Amino acid sequence: MASSLPDIDAFRHVMGHFGSGVTVITSRDEAGPVGFTASSVASLSLRPLLVMVGVSDGGETLPAMRESGAFAVNILARHHQDLALRFAAADRADRFADVSVAAGSTGSPILSDALAWLDCRLHAEFPAGDHVVVVGRVEACEAVAGEPLLYYRGRFGGWLP
Repeated sequence: MASSLPDIDAFRHVMGHFGSGVTVITSRDEAGPVGFTASSVASLSLRPLLVMVGVSDGGETLPAMRESGAFAVNILARHHQDLALRFAAADRADRFADVSVAAGSTGSPILSDALAWLDCRLHAEFPAGDHVVVVGRVEACEAVAGEPLLYYRGRFGGWLP
């Protein structure tokens, strides 16, 4: 076992071995919908219903989440690779172009073609390095039949080969 702290590359390499689902986190500010691709999402509590999301403290979505007091977790289907890449790209201008959305009960944008979604009210937040752990209280949720988009070792895939 190594006795020194790992560097960023080693950390990324190791964490790349942890497969995860792929989501688009959405919210709304005065200018309209905002969002980003996230794989740091997890259920947190059943009483009350809570989810947690890792959000960069330098992006546009965290201020919108704070301003609106709400956000949505859109769980992507296997065929959404292009959508995941679009919401992960540095260019934020056209993320919602030609993407069908509906307003959730909180007003947060729900991707109409999502495999599943959770509409959340901001419950709490905790600073965590260059990110903030945002906890949302689930106000509504829904899922449809389909296969999830997964991310493992820097690549997209699905449940089945």
